[in-house]
Amino acid sequence: MSIETRFKCSKSDSDYLKVMGYPKDEEVIIFLELNGVETEIYLDIPTSIKLSKTIRTAINLIKKI
Repeated sequence: MSIETRFKCSKSDSDYLKVMGYPKDEEVIIFLELNGVETEIYLDIPTSIKLSKTIRTAINLIKKI
């Protein structure tokens, strides 16, 4: 069973980021569509955690927390 979450781009209605997790394979797959071109990125669990922390840090800097 996979878990899927889709995020729309704030600049373009047709661009999006989709995150899927496969517990059995212990990896996170990020699908990115920009200007009609799709790309997939496969991340292991430690790299996925590091990416999420980096995104959180960027948000905190923007919000000046």
